[in-house]
Amino acid sequence: MRIAALIFQYGCFAFALFLTYQIATSWNLPEYKLMDIVSDVGSILICIDLGVFLHFNKSLTSLKMKNASQQFGVRVSTIEKITRKLGHLGIMLILCGWILPKLA
Repeated sequence: MRIAALIFQYGCFAFALFLTYQIATSWNLPEYKLMDIVSDVGSILICIDLGVFLHFNKSLTSLKMKNASQQFGVRVSTIEKITRKLGHLGIMLILCGWILPKLA
């Protein structure tokens, strides 16, 4: 299970890099669509959020196994809180990128 999570984590970061490259190349094309770029930025934010979550989830499970007898509440790091908010922003960007062109 850890290997699958690690592969999925690196896959998320690789997909975020691919989408960054896709945005950079489509920005130079004369017929780019702004809402497609907005959706891609949202996807990048979600991929980063998921990759960071998988990274901290892996470290949290090792902490839970070490401190199973202490039963402390798990503290969430600042970077995980920030990426979680960015992931929510990414969801909103994807929804706006899909719904607004349908309304126009």
